[in-house]
Amino acid sequence: MKREMALKRAASAVMLALALGMSVTAEITVAPLSLKIPVPPGGTGMASFVVHNVGQRPADVRISLHDWWRTPEGKFQVLPPGTLEGSCAPWLVYSRNAFVLEPGEEVRVTVRIEVPEGETGDRWALLLVAEYPPEAGDEEGALGRTRVVMAYAVKILRRDPVNAFPAGEIREVEVMDTAPLRLRIVYVNTGNAHTVNRGTVEVRDVFGETVRSFPIEEFPTLPGEERILVVEDPTGEPLPEGIYYAFATIDFGGEYLVQGGILVRVPRASE
Repeated sequence: MKREMALKRAASAVMLALALGMSVTAEITVAPLSLKIPVPPGGTGMASFVVHNVGQRPADVRISLHDWWRTPEGKFQVLPPGTLEGSCAPWLVYSRNAFVLEPGEEVRVTVRIEVPEGETGDRWALLLVAEYPPEAGDEEGALGRTRVVMAYAVKILRRDPVNAFPAGEIREVEVMDTAPLRLRIVYVNTGNAHTVNRGTVEVRDVFGETVRSFPIEEFPTLPGEERILVVEDPTGEPLPEGIYYAFATIDFGGEYLVQGGILVRVPRASE
């Protein structure tokens, strides 16, 4: 459990390496790293996060506004603000953009969002909270080291409590291997709401009997986002020779489930 928590924290922090001549360890923590703010069209909402200096020296903190996205493979991307159609960056104002924290000091940063009339559906943006180390020469022995900026990504999601509708579809299922069974599933969020999705894969024989069943791990999607999922039978055991039908079912939290499937032919081991 501790290892999983550490990995999650590491994944939430973006390391920006600047070759400017020195190295430094992180002095700050940021929490929470996700702000979900329900705001109807024409409304205003607020949320906040805390930046805490847990180090032994002053921390130079700077905050900048961005968009963010995920590739189909799930890789996190940071983009200029207002780049995406689903961005809410133009609607955001935050209370602090630069400050110095003394050791043990903390600052609460307030985020305010004003949604124009007629703007429906969930929207999103990102604040990078970056800790800048001292300039080269400020520390003894700094010469020849690499200067590193540690930036925490605070995701901001504007929830539309009135007009959001979740929807999704499985656009493709492909057999990658049969020993063990491995499937490539292409899923697309076709609605206007952020969703957290989960599902299962069932494998049935020609008589309709389920011979294998295993979960699709939970994954989030933004409106319009395509995700490529590679799922594998966790038993690791090959299916016996024969013809099967494998189908995936995904629950995106709406009023229906989505399914997609494919025929699976398992040849003899000698084929």
